[in-house]
Amino acid sequence: MKLTPLDLQQKTFRKVRLGGLDEREVRSWLDLVAAQLEELVRKINRQDEELRRREARINEFKDREQLLQQTLTTTQKLAEEMKANARKEADIIVSEAELQGEKIIANAQARRLQLVGEIEELKRARASFAQQLQAMLDTHRSLLDQMRGEQQTEPPAGDNVSFLAPPATKKK
Repeated sequence: MKLTPLDLQQKTFRKVRLGGLDEREVRSWLDLVAAQLEELVRKINRQDEELRRREARINEFKDREQLLQQTLTTTQKLAEEMKANARKEADIIVSEAELQGEKIIANAQARRLQLVGEIEELKRARASFAQQLQAMLDTHRSLLDQMRGEQQTEPPAGDNVSFLAPPATKKK
């Protein structure tokens, strides 16, 4: 039988002859109350122990949660820093590539201007050569024309090269 606070308040004992209470009934009641009280104390102790264990686990979980939050925060910060560093590196690489591209373009432009200058020089040299060749051809043509004109006006001359031959010996 479980005792309630109301049972304890309303409990009445049988009266014995001289105006006292029945000692066995009171003793039995006190034993019952003591047993239930001891059981309740044990139950409270068990529950207190269980509560302490659960609070310890809750604190452990809170500590883990806090550690996880710190780890997550640190990881997020690290990820942001890595992203920022990657962006900076990418910007540097792009800037260097643009600078290198500009240098390549500048070198190509300089080379193109140099080649254009060389081509112009070669064109001038070619024009000069063609002009000199034309002048030489004109000079030779006029010499040929002059020589043809002299051949037609002069009587045929003798052998102009015989004097270069060795003297001929007479046969006997």
